[in-house]
Amino acid sequence: MVKRFESSFGAFEQSVNNFLKINKDVLTFIEKTNEYILDRSLLENIYDKDIEEIEKYLIEYEEKIKAGQYPKNHKRYKLNDEFKFKNEFILDIKSDINLFEEIITKLNELNLFTNDPKATKLIKELNEKLSEKPQPGEPKRKYVIFSEYVDTIKYLEEILIEEFGDRMLVIAGDLTKSKINAIYKNFDASYPEDKQDDKYDILLSSDKISEGFNLNRAGMIINYDIPWNPVRVIQRVGRINRISKKVFDKLYIVNFFPTEQGAELIKSREIAQNKMFLIHNALGEDAQIFDADEEPTPAGLYQRIQQSPDELEEESFATKIIKEFNELKKQYSELIAGLDKYPVRIKTAKSSSKGELLVFYKKGRMYSGIYKYNAEGEEGNPAVINFEDAYEKIKCGKDEKGLDWNTDRFWTAYEKLKNIREGKSVPSSEQSIEQKALNNLRYLIEQNTSEKIMPYKNFLRQLREDILEYGTLSDFTIRRIANIETTDEKINSAVDEIKSLQNELGKAFLEKEKQRAKEISKEIIIVVENKTG
Repeated sequence: MVKRFESSFGAFEQSVNNFLKINKDVLTFIEKTNEYILDRSLLENIYDKDIEEIEKYLIEYEEKIKAGQYPKNHKRYKLNDEFKFKNEFILDIKSDINLFEEIITKLNELNLFTNDPKATKLIKELNEKLSEKPQPGEPKRKYVIFSEYVDTIKYLEEILIEEFGDRMLVIAGDLTKSKINAIYKNFDASYPEDKQDDKYDILLSSDKISEGFNLNRAGMIINYDIPWNPVRVIQRVGRINRISKKVFDKLYIVNFFPTEQGAELIKSREIAQNKMFLIHNALGEDAQIFDADEEPTPAGLYQRIQQSPDELEEESFATKIIKEFNELKKQYSELIAGLDKYPVRIKTAKSSSKGELLVFYKKGRMYSGIYKYNAEGEEGNPAVINFEDAYEKIKCGKDEKGLDWNTDRFWTAYEKLKNIREGKSVPSSEQSIEQKALNNLRYLIEQNTSEKIMPYKNFLRQLREDILEYGTLSDFTIRRIANIETTDEKINSAVDEIKSLQNELGKAFLEKEKQRAKEISKEIIIVVENKTG
């Protein structure tokens, strides 16, 4: 109840009214029949559910009882003289009714519904944000407000509608076909541009749409309350931070946390942050969701969680590729069977709207790079590209015709991309976790002169060599390296972390992988040229 109170006065009032009604109906039933019904299976099914779900079950159960539909496992107690605590039982129910009525009276006396500081703050901040001019090259931001309670959504709708009118779309559990279409047209950047609308600036919704929708035309998620389960918050954030299409350079998460008194009782932030910490450590991803000081990006963590397609609505890229490969094996089994007979260097070209050369090379670890050029064939800049993005550029149908390709252009691109791979020319924009780890290792190996670091220099070189050439380290380990603080003041904690890594991996952990790599006689290179015209 306190959690609902911290969400909104409206959600709290609705719960109190629901409990008041149920207790009054129970008392009426007792007075009418002189009996009480206890359904143990019902209690076992609902005792650990959210308060909103419990209310739903109780209301449905009450309607069945009124209609004379008595469940099989219910227990009926005759409130006669043999029922020892008959009077106390009825007095307790009446006491609860009085308590709920007193709470409703006090809510009205305090006039909380017309003087709601939380809702007032929300309106003020939204008006300020809506008045801001878009950043150069970006569309105007839209805003998504989430609450885990439908009652809070309905309560906020009455307040916000006066301020934002028909510029606000509300989803209070009623996900109709027309509202689904409105979401697509107004908040989904991947929806066909000629069919997009700009009718709504604000989407107010329950967690009904925290999964399965692209809302990336919105640049800010507002969590009006914080669920105990942080995965729900991650799913909310994932609605605006979509892999498919980038809209804004920066995305924002705004959280309304409980009051100090409420937090002391329900500890929603503490519980959620503790669970988030466990997720960070288990998945090795980064996301600042509850706090700016939180070590871990929402996109990265959400992406990582998406890699369990059975549990969430989106399959991972790896799962998608495996499915497509298995389908190809069924259709073209002879082609797949002959892959091991292909030469180690393959070059091909196909038609495309952009001129670019994609190079994939593997000897130990696989790398992919892209080299763009204009229609006249002028040289472009080489860059590293992840395989997921590269895949869409090289994918083609079985009837795609091969074109002649440019030999000179390949060798120019290959040498430049090879330099990037070897760490000689990493673009400044590539500040990934991996690059941060390499920066830390480079500093510790080449610039740090502390005697405490000296015994670990060889181990640090192995870590760097693995990241650059072999790729055996887990994402979690790379993140640990990236998070090492290399300042003189933090040298002791840095040494402790390095020592811990060495104990876990072993002083010569890379030797086995290097030995295996020696057995690989040739480097595999696949080149795909996308040609315009």
